[in-house]
Amino acid sequence: MTLDASLIGVVFSLILFIIFFSAIILYLAFRIKETFREEKKRSSTVIKVVFLIGILFLAGGSFYFFANILQNMTSPTPTPGPTPGPTPALSLTISYPPSTRINTRVTVSFTVINPTTATAHGATIQAPVLLANFVIQSSTHNIVGNVINIGDVPPGTTIASLELSTPNKAGTVTGTVSLLYQESTAPVTQEISISVRGGP
Repeated sequence: MTLDASLIGVVFSLILFIIFFSAIILYLAFRIKETFREEKKRSSTVIKVVFLIGILFLAGGSFYFFANILQNMTSPTPTPGPTPGPTPALSLTISYPPSTRINTRVTVSFTVINPTTATAHGATIQAPVLLANFVIQSSTHNIVGNVINIGDVPPGTTIASLELSTPNKAGTVTGTVSLLYQESTAPVTQEISISVRGGP
């Protein structure tokens, strides 16, 4: 039986109970009037008052009982909230030549590993020092400024590879590479250092 049908049944039963209860009260009131019509004693008045008070308490208790039944039937059953899923935790590994020559091309690979069963969203790799000193020739992912957009990272391994041209002057390029994603509480960082030598 659905909630609506149960509610209609309870309301109908309550109406019948009120009619039946009212009929009993009217009958008893009539009988009391007939019984004590000729009585002028104070005890008769006390009995009438006590009887009427008892009837009022009985009626109030009955209505309170039915009100509780209606409230319990109409109160919605709380539904449990969604169970939070696992939180992704990514790691970052960088593959690059530790030394190279000026005006040559090198390949730098960023390996993002997601060992969990959850997908990380909106992952980016920030490499400001590297991308400011090397010239981008090609990339497996979109680059905006000094940020490599990785996107969503499913469980497993995701690789972003860059082909870069080294600077035209010798020196050492050292900087921090940061991996960020929506679920992270702190960036995942790695240090990178490439020595650029002059001459052949």
